[in-house]
Amino acid sequence: MIITHLNGVKTISQKIYDDMLKTIDFPLLTCPHCNHTGVAVHAYYERTVRAEEEPFRLVVVRVICSSCGKTHAILPDTLVPYSSITMQDTIDIIMAETPAELDEILTRNIHLHLTELYRVKANYRRYWKERLFSFGIALDDVVSYHCIKQFHRQFMQIPCTLCGQFQLTT
Repeated sequence: MIITHLNGVKTISQKIYDDMLKTIDFPLLTCPHCNHTGVAVHAYYERTVRAEEEPFRLVVVRVICSSCGKTHAILPDTLVPYSSITMQDTIDIIMAETPAELDEILTRNIHLHLTELYRVKANYRRYWKERLFSFGIALDDVVSYHCIKQFHRQFMQIPCTLCGQFQLTT
């Protein structure tokens, strides 16, 4: 579950995340899997966030649906699911058009590696570029909101299933 529109917050820290959680009425949240209203805090896990200043561990809340039993992480839209790279850095990487611009990102965030930058750009071209263009979605502060609304997934969350009706067989 992604929480969007955090009043212009573009960074994340444990304090910002904890303050965000205090504003959530968990029994009123809707499960993205079964659309049932009513989730409860279930567990916590740590994930590394590689921010410009210094990587840090963020304790993330997981909730469980009282109807279907599925669990979901509560993430702010400043993070990309399954990635330690922040949303702002991800957008900056995608928008970089020259090697010099990529070098500037690496200089600003010494915890990133050039291979990761190329992987982000490749995943964007492979999975997201045409989707965003087709629906007129811009790479801006509300890209997460539009992707959740249109595609039912966070921007840059790579689908685990194949598109369409074709499947690979071995």
